[in-house]
Amino acid sequence: MGFTLIELVVVIAVVVITVAMVLPRVWHWQREARIGNLNGTRGAVHSAAMIVHAGLLARRGIPDSAPCPGGGGTADNRLAGPGSVCTEHGLVRTLHGYPASIPPGTTDAPGILGAAGLGTTFNATTEQLRADGYLVIAAGGTTTVARADAPDPARCSFTYAEPKAERAAPTVSPSVISGC
Repeated sequence: MGFTLIELVVVIAVVVITVAMVLPRVWHWQREARIGNLNGTRGAVHSAAMIVHAGLLARRGIPDSAPCPGGGGTADNRLAGPGSVCTEHGLVRTLHGYPASIPPGTTDAPGILGAAGLGTTFNATTEQLRADGYLVIAAGGTTTVARADAPDPARCSFTYAEPKAERAAPTVSPSVISGC
């Protein structure tokens, strides 16, 4: 007992139609997942900046008396100029009371990337961040975070710009999602 040619053609046609209907939805779900991840990361960066600033305000610029338990040295808790603050994972570099924009893995202490917990390690390198799905570029006081797996990572990103002066806040741009 076997299948006739007509039965096989009908089955193949049903499979092709089903795949044609489901495949665009799968691509849409992948895009929505990238957008959701990007927006979640943006929220983590914004929250980390505010939490670090609040911690520095609470410490009133008084340097810590002991090294940071997470490592990296002793925090100076400066609200003006370059400084550092102790977080649960280690020392974070700051500028004017907010996390600094520091390239991934280039110093003994991270800036906004470590404060926000971006990556699977506290002071993640560019390669580690790429393995976690991020393309990060930090230069000139601005950190751009993009989804490495997006069709156009430059248009699936947001930026964090450290404050340029005392008593100024950093800026976190809206997410650009046209390339996700």
